[in-house]
Amino acid sequence: MNLLSVVLKAKNANDRTEELVNFISEAPQNSLILASELCISGYDFDGFFAGANAQMLGGAIGSFDAILFETLQDALSPEKFLALTHLTSLNRASGLAKISITQPHKTQIYNEFILLNSQNVFYTQNKAMLFRPNREHEIFAAGDASAIRPFDFRGLKVGVLICFELRFAELWAQLKGCDIILAPAMWGKEREDAYLALCKALALANGCYVVASSALMLEFSGVFLPTGELVKSVEFDPNLITSVKKNLGIL
Repeated sequence: MNLLSVVLKAKNANDRTEELVNFISEAPQNSLILASELCISGYDFDGFFAGANAQMLGGAIGSFDAILFETLQDALSPEKFLALTHLTSLNRASGLAKISITQPHKTQIYNEFILLNSQNVFYTQNKAMLFRPNREHEIFAAGDASAIRPFDFRGLKVGVLICFELRFAELWAQLKGCDIILAPAMWGKEREDAYLALCKALALANGCYVVASSALMLEFSGVFLPTGELVKSVEFDPNLITSVKKNLGIL
């Protein structure tokens, strides 16, 4: 499987969607493509959803999502897989749109990771660790950190850490045994060194591939190999993981 990541540079959501569709179209079959955190919408409540009052916000996001994912799935194929995060008012753990208990007229919004191809959704995970300096705790409801675990995908163990979650070593431990960890982010440009260092260290510590993508602030895409080497894209090779672990005497 080819591991690819993409940075979308267009200035508005429609153009970013078109940019992503074009990238998907040009990607080879048997590819897993990672786009950055909130790659289409960003935090843009004041843009997309400015006309939606508190009661209508969930519906506005749902309508936007329906169009977005129809467009993306039309561009994908059974052998092209896309991973990204997006805004949703649906808590898939309960299967319902979630209404705030403390603010009953406010729909709770999640920053949800989703992995899909042209036919199916394979995995979802809500961001659990929210970045308070960006007031994410005022925008999003938090997911369950204990749900951050490896999942099975086409015979591989895959894990996901969304942006700020990279900073929590206990989450690295929860993802031990992964072949691939996906790290979508909207990382601050002034903290670029930290993002690269964390992704590289995670690849080394967990002996896995780490696919990284950040946009809208820091623009970065690449894949860290289990050796710590950074490449633009790569074909997944389980033998490299085995070789690294054998050389370290841990296999």
